[in-house]
Amino acid sequence: MINDITKTSGIGFVPTAAVRDFAGNFDVWAAQHKATPDDFIVQERQPGLQCTVSPHSDFPNQESLDCPRGQLVAVTLVKYRLTTPAAIEGLAQLLRIPAKNITAAGLKDRTARSAQMVVIEGVDLEVVRRNCKPDEDILRRDGFFIKDARRCSKKLGKGHLEGNHFQIKLVVAGKSQSELEEYMRPRIEFLMRDHRGRRVPRVPNFFGRQRLGRRQNLLGVGVDLLTSGLEAGVKRFICEVVDQNDHPKANELRKRLAKCWEEAERAAEAKGETVAQQYYCFIEMKEMLEATGFCNNPVYKLSNMYIEQKLVSRIINTRCIEKAVRELKDDLSLSVGAFQGYWFNQILGEVNDEGAKISVSHLEVDKGGEPVIPLYFTGDERSVAFYKQWCPQAIPDQLDRKTKEIFLTNYNGRPGPRRPAFIFVNDLSYEIHDGVVTFCFSLRSGAYATTFLSYLFQLDTDSLEVEKL
Repeated sequence: MINDITKTSGIGFVPTAAVRDFAGNFDVWAAQHKATPDDFIVQERQPGLQCTVSPHSDFPNQESLDCPRGQLVAVTLVKYRLTTPAAIEGLAQLLRIPAKNITAAGLKDRTARSAQMVVIEGVDLEVVRRNCKPDEDILRRDGFFIKDARRCSKKLGKGHLEGNHFQIKLVVAGKSQSELEEYMRPRIEFLMRDHRGRRVPRVPNFFGRQRLGRRQNLLGVGVDLLTSGLEAGVKRFICEVVDQNDHPKANELRKRLAKCWEEAERAAEAKGETVAQQYYCFIEMKEMLEATGFCNNPVYKLSNMYIEQKLVSRIINTRCIEKAVRELKDDLSLSVGAFQGYWFNQILGEVNDEGAKISVSHLEVDKGGEPVIPLYFTGDERSVAFYKQWCPQAIPDQLDRKTKEIFLTNYNGRPGPRRPAFIFVNDLSYEIHDGVVTFCFSLRSGAYATTFLSYLFQLDTDSLEVEKL
């Protein structure tokens, strides 16, 4: 059973006791991260390419940009204080193409400065190059720019990247350089335990709180989708107010959206129809979402409630919540992923506890011999059997048929996803000054930088008050 507080606030999503135990049970100091987007820099690593946030080209040999192969166009997308979907929507508007024509390998942090490769279909290379304007002023004004347009032959999909390089500044108020050096030394040394001859930090690969979205409520949305059905999950995603985690204007808008949704429910009951058939209620919701008010820049506005706007628009067009969800499966899969991530974290926490009932030998291994844990996936018999044995509470008493069909079934017969139980923190270095520690390191795809940093500090987004549960 997942606590209601966890569903809405994220407290308990990461098992803090296991994190502290693995990190040596040292006392931890509080640290602030993401004070500005420039304090949290994420740069995607693709095969043969390190994307950078610099306005300068990532290709020393400019002739390589003129390779004639392929009908698609690849660019490096640099964004600032934007979600990846919002930046892609802004780029689509710039190029006057549908956003679905642009693919990316993953999502980069919203409150960061980040660089990633995207692939564009259905547009001429020269048109894209004319819109390559890598400039700091444009980045701050529009939230993104593109650079290094070149031909390519393959679209991108989730996970089609090697990893990410991070440069992160932590502010540790009131601590001198010497105090921080003394603090860091034993903690880093503890994490640098030898593993197969490698003196590289190897840490548990917990899902971070970013998995829960800005409102920290995607776990609750996922639970509703799985147990109560698509309509309940979509309603919660669009309408739920989490005062402490969202912009005041967004909270006010969600209250108004909730009233519209309730009106649609009353009308549907009176007419003997579905909620999605209450066309005028959703038209009113769409107008609310499209109205100005968050800020003057339309791209930043999209960044706040972009998926909600798309959902309402699809419901209007299809008059069917199921069809709308199917069209926006990738966007809403984050909510189901939050549910999977919660139970993955609980399993991994047991693996790391002293005297744990689950040892590393109980886990599957990947091609490199590293242990992996399956995510709960009903279409994968091995996944279901694993959770029945080690974490039966993860299996819902009731499971919505449509949610299961859309999000937890592979029709090509492939197994469900596996996630490494541990990750190596590569290329680690850090600099210490009074009140500041700046880290540089690389992680494989899917790993969270903040998870690693949580072994060293209590980040301002951590919730260590597990007793509240």
